[in-house]
Amino acid sequence: MTQPPLPAPDAPPPREPLVLRDPIERPARPPKLVIATLAMILSTGLVFAAVDWWPGRGRGVDAFTNTAVALALVVLLLVVGLVWAIKTLYVVGRDRRWSWWIAPAPIAVAVAAALILLIPTPSFQSSRGDFDAAARTFLSSSQPHVFDVQVGPYAISRIQRGDNGAVYFYDSEQVFLTVSGGWVYSPAGLPPSEFGIETIESEHIDGPWYEFTSVWRD
Repeated sequence: MTQPPLPAPDAPPPREPLVLRDPIERPARPPKLVIATLAMILSTGLVFAAVDWWPGRGRGVDAFTNTAVALALVVLLLVVGLVWAIKTLYVVGRDRRWSWWIAPAPIAVAVAAALILLIPTPSFQSSRGDFDAAARTFLSSSQPHVFDVQVGPYAISRIQRGDNGAVYFYDSEQVFLTVSGGWVYSPAGLPPSEFGIETIESEHIDGPWYEFTSVWRD
């Protein structure tokens, strides 16, 4: 007697696509107020670093400090951006939904980037009147030097009296170790190549003004 055929084994269920899942099906939390606030604060700090102007000081800081602060802000903003991306991926990719809390962080970064690109960088020529007035004021005084002076948008670490009526303006952003730079008002012509313990290299701008770089001699 012929035995009936055995039933075919059940086919394995099809593999489900890899998706982000929560074992208890909780809805993902979008990047809310904390992420948005941090993105706004860090983006605003990058704008201040780009123009080298800090609230409370009303002036800039030296180039090394400004660069270090800017790099720290970039690193922190990248961390915040990573958290924002993960949370957004869960909301949009897993839950297939949208939250308006996703928008503020990238908007803050985009606005900061636009401001950095659009805000003009200060130049000596645009501040020429401020430097002329500062040179006249300094020459009318009897002081050999003054420290920490704001001239237009520039933070001047030192104004120093030189030979033949020259006045040296040391830009705080150009001071690094034994090298410094700035501008010199020298109506008598090209400034001397040596000034105290410094070796000076000067380049004529126009009129009595020169841009200089100085290096301390050993």
